[in-house]
Amino acid sequence: ADTPGYFVPPKFRHQVPPVYSDAARAAHETGTVLIKVLVSPDGKGKTFTIFHASGHKDLDNAVLAAVRASTYAPGTNAGKPIMAFYDVTYRFTLQGLAQNVGSETDLGKRLSSNRADVNTRIELATIYINKKNYAQAESTLESGERMFPRNAKLLGRLGIAYFQDASQSNDEVKYKKAADAFDRALAIDSHVDTAGTAAAAYGHYGFNLLRNQQADQALPYAQKAVALSPKAMDFKLLLGEVEEAMQNYTAALTDLKSAQDTDDHKNPAKSAIVLTDIGVTQLSMGNDAAGIASINQAEQIDGHNPQPYQALYAYYLRKGNLAAALAPLKQLAVVQPNNAPVQANLGNLYVRQGNYAAAKAAFDRAVAIDPQSPDAQFGMAQLAAGQGQVAAADSALKKAIAANPHDTAIYEATLANLFLNPTADKADHTPDGLRYAQEATAADPNYAPAWYSLAIAYADQKKKDETNNALRKAYGLFKAKNDKSGMDAVNQVYKKVNGNDISY
Repeated sequence: ADTPGYFVPPKFRHQVPPVYSDAARAAHETGTVLIKVLVSPDGKGKTFTIFHASGHKDLDNAVLAAVRASTYAPGTNAGKPIMAFYDVTYRFTLQGLAQNVGSETDLGKRLSSNRADVNTRIELATIYINKKNYAQAESTLESGERMFPRNAKLLGRLGIAYFQDASQSNDEVKYKKAADAFDRALAIDSHVDTAGTAAAAYGHYGFNLLRNQQADQALPYAQKAVALSPKAMDFKLLLGEVEEAMQNYTAALTDLKSAQDTDDHKNPAKSAIVLTDIGVTQLSMGNDAAGIASINQAEQIDGHNPQPYQALYAYYLRKGNLAAALAPLKQLAVVQPNNAPVQANLGNLYVRQGNYAAAKAAFDRAVAIDPQSPDAQFGMAQLAAGQGQVAAADSALKKAIAANPHDTAIYEATLANLFLNPTADKADHTPDGLRYAQEATAADPNYAPAWYSLAIAYADQKKKDETNNALRKAYGLFKAKNDKSGMDAVNQVYKKVNGNDISY
């Protein structure tokens, strides 16, 4: 997430006013033109979009020519130049030209006298949007929507208001409202003016859904964003990531490579992300050599980007190659020295290797970075469990759960596995493993690894019926998530206990 900071919008460095031609004046051409200028961090105008047209092409063209000829000072956030929009309004009247004006009072009076005047309503709402008074803009447009539910222009402007509001507040609900408004507007008129924001609204909302692990719901929004802006790398990247999350790896690889084709290579971080995603997808398709090569290439492009290291660490961890997993994790710790979860993961890896001194040092660093970190607290619980220290594990686990109750089942199932494996004190901790596994299934009955751990504990105690019941439960939950590695692990234990494959 972006670090909050004080935002200062772009402004003119040298303003070139538009020409109000004698011909236009003689023809009594009047109206308001609003242009959205996307100003880059170096102060250059990147795009110039007519947000509100005057109804006269020559006036619109005059304003476009003027803003293109002008120069700009970039917007800043926390003092740093950023990419940001600058809204420029010119109003042509028979008396002359006015800049950045629109009589809110006059428009309000005009709308009060005729509530059905859609054009006035849209113009008034546009002024509110430009002033960042989004609540008033939304209220004005929503009132019009109730009267004219199939007016595409009104719905399009409502989508813009919601999107601008969401962009400032990072409000997921407003992103959803923007996407819904654009859906309705574009269904009525596929050419309705959305000021170029519909694709961005779909993309933002799709990303939020993906981040919340709702890839199936994110898919149509990613597809709409790509359809509206087919040359935008970000939307193709989003679509590929959504398809990857849905395990549609063939489609994901196609779209990720399409995103790579549109890469202008001006942003190494983004180039590295695309290559990493391609590599992860290739690994998921079983093409390990190509996947590792893609991720290594991403690392070479941007050695400070954490994603390639995270991907390699996760890959080697899944393979059970702890020694290989350690190298990218150490690199990640260098790139992110103040990341407590990274230090906690280092500690976890050392615990699994039986290197308790190194594990303690890593967990101590995690606690020093963030004393309230649930990862750090849980790391201490793992360290104690690996050494067979039940009371210390219980105490640290309570702190971790207090900091992050959502992951209670994950914590308890992990400790169950540690106690079910050989510990440094060489004692039999099967009863402790059983207790933690039972607590994990109670905390989240739909967490498959907890049932798998419970089955292992029962198997160690030669309780065949209880073992089989837990294995069937685990298998069903893994199957529901299409987790083939989990299903295979369950089947191996079932076959060892019963002499045949599990049937479910």
